[in-house]
Amino acid sequence: MHRRSFLTLTAATGSAALAGCTALFGASLPDELDGVDPDPDQLPTPTVGSGTVSIDVYEDLACPGCQEFQAAVFPELEARFLEDDAATYRHHDFPLPADEERSIPMANAARAVQSATGSDDDPGAFFEYKRFVMDAGTPSDEELVEIVAAETDVDASVVEDALEENAYYPTLAAEWEDADGRGVDRTPTVFVDDEEVEDPLDADEIVAMVEDAR
Repeated sequence: MHRRSFLTLTAATGSAALAGCTALFGASLPDELDGVDPDPDQLPTPTVGSGTVSIDVYEDLACPGCQEFQAAVFPELEARFLEDDAATYRHHDFPLPADEERSIPMANAARAVQSATGSDDDPGAFFEYKRFVMDAGTPSDEELVEIVAAETDVDASVVEDALEENAYYPTLAAEWEDADGRGVDRTPTVFVDDEEVEDPLDADEIVAMVEDAR
């Protein structure tokens, strides 16, 4: 399969006018996670870098604002702070959901890749796969499997099986509870050393906050 041949690539063009995804009447647990026993120990938090300044980002992978953050803000943070371990970047799943049918499967698939390739101290191919998934907009289950086969060295069955078995719903439920307990009610939400960023899509603001905290 040709690289990216199946991607819709709608995220970057469709999200420019949106600041993010908001729970208008308060965040509520997605129906798919209702009744799921949260397990914060099922998987570690996907982390890049090991600097003393923390950057915690709460995302719904189907959220247009999060997809804009992934395309425009994350690369700036990666180049400025993560490649030389000047900060610690942590990804947190917080499906509102932005898309009632795709938010949970997208997050579940990405966590399957993390589980198959990572360890307690290494997210493996999680961030790489997450980027391709978010570039695709709101890919179907079939496209999530195609992406892992085309863009990573992970066997496609890893994602296929996780989607069929809802394998990482306990992680997503635990992540949701953690975010809700922190008062997060929209995505993306970004904290720098526990201080919430006013405009999470303003890379300069985040860079300035990280620099001030160093």
